[in-house]
Amino acid sequence: MNDSTPEDGEPTSLVAKTRNLYRKHRGKILAIGGAVAGVAMAVVVARHTMEQNVTEDTEDTGSDAPPESTNEPRQPPKHHLRNLPEGWSASDEKKAQYKEETGDDLAPGTTWVHPSEDEEDEDPGEAAA
Repeated sequence: MNDSTPEDGEPTSLVAKTRNLYRKHRGKILAIGGAVAGVAMAVVVARHTMEQNVTEDTEDTGSDAPPESTNEPRQPPKHHLRNLPEGWSASDEKKAQYKEETGDDLAPGTTWVHPSEDEEDEDPGEAAA
């Protein structure tokens, strides 16, 4: 028996063919539809979880966050040694400051950075550049 022509000899319409096909394979069609829906749901859940993790990572206010984002007052920079380019040497004023504050001589090729003084000495235009 041919599905396209029933016993009365009239051609079968597309709607009738689809109904017959669905009736024959209803269980398989429902199983495949359920599997596709399950995969789609898993993708949606996975995306939501990944977006949630990204949001939590960006909202982390750990110790490595800048002070501006944690509403804590910014700590002033500390005094420290800085290596100078080859051939450069610290000024006599910096050598004296280092000796006065630490009791040691400043090593060659380094300078003593005193941030509070360096900020006061800088021209505001130079600081922005």
